[in-house]
Amino acid sequence: MSMIERIRNRRDANRRARAIEHALRSANSPAVRNELLAIAQRHVS
Repeated sequence: MSMIERIRNRRDANRRARAIEHALRSANSPAVRNELLAIAQRHVS
């Protein structure tokens, strides 16, 4: 993997993490929060 790919992957991961955190903060019910966490775990693994 090239240096550029590593930087790009890290940037994408950071962007995804920020989006997930934002969605979790704005989620107004535990069911929505649980669904977001399930989606996030699918992306991480």
